[in-house]
Amino acid sequence: MSSRVDPSRSERISANLPLLFIIGAVCQYVGASVAVPLFSQLNPAAVAWLRATAAGFVLLALWWPIAGRRWPRGQGSYPPRRLAIAAAFGLITMGMNMAFYLAIDHIDLGVAVAIEFLGPIVVAAAGSRKMSDGVAVVLVLVGVVLLSGASFSGAPLGVLFALVAAGLWAGYIVVGKMVSTGNVHAESAPAGPAWRNGIDDLAIGLSVAGAICAPVVIGITTTISPGERWSWRVLALGVAVGVLSSAVPYLLDQVVLARLGRSQFALLLALLPLTATVVGAIALAQVPSWTEMCGMVLVVAAIVFTARSSEIDSGAGTG
Repeated sequence: MSSRVDPSRSERISANLPLLFIIGAVCQYVGASVAVPLFSQLNPAAVAWLRATAAGFVLLALWWPIAGRRWPRGQGSYPPRRLAIAAAFGLITMGMNMAFYLAIDHIDLGVAVAIEFLGPIVVAAAGSRKMSDGVAVVLVLVGVVLLSGASFSGAPLGVLFALVAAGLWAGYIVVGKMVSTGNVHAESAPAGPAWRNGIDDLAIGLSVAGAICAPVVIGITTTISPGERWSWRVLALGVAVGVLSSAVPYLLDQVVLARLGRSQFALLLALLPLTATVVGAIALAQVPSWTEMCGMVLVVAAIVFTARSSEIDSGAGTG
């Protein structure tokens, strides 16, 4: 039995998609700026694991009681295939977080995000059949190159980690679209909008991924880097980073993904280098150069160009 969604309410949500996305982006990079001081206590991979695991358990604690009331009697467990997809989603997300944090340990926040954006560009190019979207992709690509600046030659290790994060980000978009639209749920999902099922899977996926990676991360931290300190303060900051950088933006991602095409969502992500650069300048004193500013202008131009030529599928997330 499917639930009916008020059309006017659905239209209001669709009209506010850009605002929801911007809120998620600001939370994500404010959380990243909070995480940087933790690098003096733990290695970046451990901080990323703490972020994703904390987000998974926070989502599980807050969302699962709501999700449990939506499940019909006798359908209280996950089918193996859905659990496997959720775990894969969580592992991809955690790997993306680890690679990104290793990158920003070497290069500026805005530059890391710009390089990482090559992953969504590939998704956008693969999912688009319009010449106008192709032009937008070219604009974004040139903007990313300008934003990256001298980091390709100045900090190759940071660039390498950012490129790994880019590939995992592309996987996050593809698998996240499957999860948010209910393509992996079939008849195993409860009634309600498909994006809510995506939050169920995200909470399960991040929690499972955190449990799988825990022995490796803790083992490496205690054996290879015995000087690193796990304290209640570090754990509390990790939970705060998890809520800001993962729980809030990923929840909003599911709402946006369920109502946008995959390529449209990937191009909307072009706002992230600009957001990350602004947050980096304010919170970390990482002021961009004129070349990087020109790159931002091209990225914003691509967003405007795409918004004028693309239509949003506002009914994709209703069910």
